[in-house]
Amino acid sequence: MKKFIKQFQKTSNLAKLDLIIKFLIAFSGIALTIMHFVDPVTWHKLPSYLVTIILPFIPDLIAKINLHTSTKLRLAYSSFLIIAMVFGIDLDWYKNLIIFGYPSYDKIVHTLSGVFSAFLAKEILDNVYDGKDSIVKSSSTSRTSEIKVKKYSTAFAFLFIVSFVFFVAAAWECFEFSYDQLCGGHMQELNAPGVGDTMGDIISAGIGGLIFSFFFRKK
Repeated sequence: MKKFIKQFQKTSNLAKLDLIIKFLIAFSGIALTIMHFVDPVTWHKLPSYLVTIILPFIPDLIAKINLHTSTKLRLAYSSFLIIAMVFGIDLDWYKNLIIFGYPSYDKIVHTLSGVFSAFLAKEILDNVYDGKDSIVKSSSTSRTSEIKVKKYSTAFAFLFIVSFVFFVAAAWECFEFSYDQLCGGHMQELNAPGVGDTMGDIISAGIGGLIFSFFFRKK
C-alpha cells in the first residue's frame, strides 16, 4: 500500500486524475452489481455492471504487451467510459434521457466517440508515423547547430484523423448490425429504424471528429 501511495504521489496531475476516474468507474460497477442482488428487477444489467469493473483497466493490460498510450489518451478513454458505459448503458440514459421530446443521448455519445477517435488517430500519428525530416536551427551561447526533427503535413494529419474517425464509426455500426443479426438485439433501432439510426450515428461521430481534427492536425 505504501508503495502504491508513493507511486501515486510521483505521477503527474493528469495521471492522478485518470487513476481516480478509473477507480470511480470500477467502484460504480461494484456498487451496481451489489444493487442487482438487492433489487434484480430494477438493476437488471449484471453483465454490463461486471464489464464496467474491468473496462477502466484495459489500457493497463495493453501496456503489459508494450503498447503504451499517452496519459491524455487514457484520460479521454476513462472519461468516455463514464459517458458511454456508466451513464449510457448502466444507468440507461440512452433510453431515459429525453431532450426536446427525443432520446438524444445516443447521438451525444456518438459525437463524443468521434472526438475520442480523433484523439486515438492523433496518438497513432505521433507514435507510429515519422513524417518528413525537417531541419531546425538550435542556437547556444557558443555555436549554432542544425537538428533534424520529424514533422508531418497538417493537411495529411487532418485527412488521416478524419478518415480514421469515419472508419471507427463505420466499424462500430458493423458491430451493431452483426450483434442485432446474430443475437437478436436492437442496437441499430434505438432512435430510428436501421439505416436512419446508422447514418445518424456515423454523421454524429464525423462532426465531433471534424471539429477536433483542426486542433489535432499539428504535431
